[in-house]
Amino acid sequence: MGILNEQVRQQLRDRFAETLKDPVELTLYTRPGTGRLILPGGLGCATCDDARALAEDLADAAPELVKLNVIDVSVEASEVRDVPTLALGLPDEEARISWQGLPAGFEFATVVDAIERASSGDLGLAPETDQALERLAEPVEVMVFATPT
Repeated sequence: MGILNEQVRQQLRDRFAETLKDPVELTLYTRPGTGRLILPGGLGCATCDDARALAEDLADAAPELVKLNVIDVSVEASEVRDVPTLALGLPDEEARISWQGLPAGFEFATVVDAIERASSGDLGLAPETDQALERLAEPVEVMVFATPT
């Protein structure tokens, strides 16, 4: 069962039908089966089930262009330790965008926008910004923290 209501799912299907061009991959790192229980030592995941439902709704909106991989970090070796984490990338490339926690509320719009931009290849940057980024000699990691409080 999805987390989005049918009206929002239909809006997402319609929007993705207009905006998506090339395939993208979502990878959800999760620890299922723990429900809302958080055990000593940080085991457990209060929002993993909701994150999976949300990621499935995103993939279902354009199944031919949005592929979802779900990785259970308690079973498969992974560098990702914080769950849930949703990563976005292009097929056969390392994901370059990720969200830690449940990307709902205001964060959901950023996920939709990132999927559209990755699929279209249009990052929405000014030409001057593109030129400045091309001059970078070393990789740069950008972290954005958001909270409704």
